[in-house]
Amino acid sequence: MPIELILLLLFIGAGTGSVSAIIKIAPALIAIPTLYFFLPVFNVSFDDFVLPVIATCLTAFISTHLYTWIKSMKNGAVDFQRLINFTPGVVMGAVVGAQLLSLISPAFFKVAFSIISIVGILSFAFSTKIEGTKSLSVSKAFQLPVGFLVGVASLISGNCGRVLAGCLFSINKTSLAKRQGTIDGVVVFSSIAAMVGFIYPARTFNDFGLTAFAGAIHLPSLLVLTASHFFFFWLCENKGSELDKKVLSVSFMLFLTFALIRLWI
Repeated sequence: MPIELILLLLFIGAGTGSVSAIIKIAPALIAIPTLYFFLPVFNVSFDDFVLPVIATCLTAFISTHLYTWIKSMKNGAVDFQRLINFTPGVVMGAVVGAQLLSLISPAFFKVAFSIISIVGILSFAFSTKIEGTKSLSVSKAFQLPVGFLVGVASLISGNCGRVLAGCLFSINKTSLAKRQGTIDGVVVFSSIAAMVGFIYPARTFNDFGLTAFAGAIHLPSLLVLTASHFFFFWLCENKGSELDKKVLSVSFMLFLTFALIRLWI
């Protein structure tokens, strides 16, 4: 791996780790646009490299998701009943979504990523109004299909499931004390299921001369990104005042907005 790529991954890990530790966002929403901007520096077209980029990013964040979920379980901050209700569908959807990701066109991915980004922006901007709405329960017969749709939609848009799971548990009024831990649980299972799909993609890709792949996952990049992301997450965990969180939230929304503009223009 060229040293420039290693440095880029270190900076991405630092950014995603520190920001997600403070305001609990999906790190892929930062990592994927950043790689879209900088991969051309290495004479690599993002459109030809969509699957490995997403596979490596989502897999790299698993250790941090697992760390936060274990901490939530130790503190009793997980709604296991809600987790049991929706996770089986999310897991199946994540495997299918990872497979579909190797088949869809880059243009379709851009549309899906744009939609999930807009949902993420709106959920941040109108979180107070969402909390003020009435609870919308999902009947037992629809829990599996809803979970499946969350898993598929998340993966084909390059997301670990945090955005849609957050919306789902906000709408059905999962306890605030247990909501974040429950979301972390969904993210852990969907990411692991997606990793299985990425190791055995439905269609292979051109590796551009790089080596050390496990399916669509580039292992050297995975190690660098995992180490950097986890270290900065741990360093910034439970840090930042309310003002810091508001500033970071606004900055995150602006970053996503400009990233979407750059994605299409």
